[in-house]
Amino acid sequence: MPTYTIENKISQTTFHDNDHKREQIEELVEQAKLANKKLHDFMKQLSRKVNNESGKAISYNRGPLKTRERIAAKCGISDWDNPQSDKTSGVKKPLEVKDIARATIVFSTIAQMLAFRNYIFTTQEYLALDGKENDAVKDLWALGIEDEYKDVKFFLQVEIDFSTKVNNTQTAKQKIPHIVELQLNVSQMAWGKTYGHAFYNLSRLARLDGENTFKWNDPKCVITVPGAIKGKVGNKLRTAVTHCRSIACGDQEILLATNIISKLISSKLKLPTAKECEKLPSSEHYNYKNGVKPLVIQCGAYDFKKQGNQDSGPAQAWAIHRLAGFIWENFTKSQNKPGVTGTAANWHGEKHFRRGQDV
Repeated sequence: MPTYTIENKISQTTFHDNDHKREQIEELVEQAKLANKKLHDFMKQLSRKVNNESGKAISYNRGPLKTRERIAAKCGISDWDNPQSDKTSGVKKPLEVKDIARATIVFSTIAQMLAFRNYIFTTQEYLALDGKENDAVKDLWALGIEDEYKDVKFFLQVEIDFSTKVNNTQTAKQKIPHIVELQLNVSQMAWGKTYGHAFYNLSRLARLDGENTFKWNDPKCVITVPGAIKGKVGNKLRTAVTHCRSIACGDQEILLATNIISKLISSKLKLPTAKECEKLPSSEHYNYKNGVKPLVIQCGAYDFKKQGNQDSGPAQAWAIHRLAGFIWENFTKSQNKPGVTGTAANWHGEKHFRRGQDV
């Protein structure tokens, strides 16, 4: 029975061609159940080779399998039973969805994470994808990005024994590859993500010249928060602003930015009224409400030194930009510490090369 994949690219493999998206998705979900076990075995093997500074094995978390509905949404399928409504542009093919089975490791230090990263470069699961057109690793640490959220994402290839039905006929069990995702993170960065994501959620809603681009000082850039998610955005902002104030240490620029966002929350986002609270559990009394009208922030140049017009869109855009950088610059400080033992530590401490380049 022939299999289908995207030639010369990192891609899933199915027994159904691209004219059968729903069958591909159903099959990939079943494949991921088998691949998840292989990923778990891979992680157990690696964790035996790497210990933290106290000599204990580094632990990892297996993420939940991506659901059929989530994969379908990525592939432009909004109604499973109505192919006529499928989007055909700007969406992924099912074979391009490579993170159905996934895991995350959170390290205590950058040194630990980089040692583990370098060791993964030597594994068969990684090398099986070497030479493909799209990269098997997205390493934001290697790019030298400062004061932003950073992680390392690997695509790895595992082999599974799989059979499925094609045209109502059961195929024989066959060994095929399946792509899984492994994310490496640092504990402080993961913690910072809790707060930094509040500002990221706003910046990713920005549009400039028809593109999703955030330039806080460009008057053509506009952030639009749909009414249906305003409450969720407001709750995250409140938590993030409170945290920024707690670590500002009297920094007047940061305190100004938090004041601007606080004013935005109080003027543009609403808490339930006393009457509405009577029908809500107490845990929701201080949750901001969604609505129909979107929240719109018009970007533009803002002189924070004058501290004027703090209710303006340019002031709000500057505050979002400033607090996002402040979160990451605080959570990336003092992280280049030693503290890793085992096979990967030895590898990290020596001179090794990948694809002819020093890693």
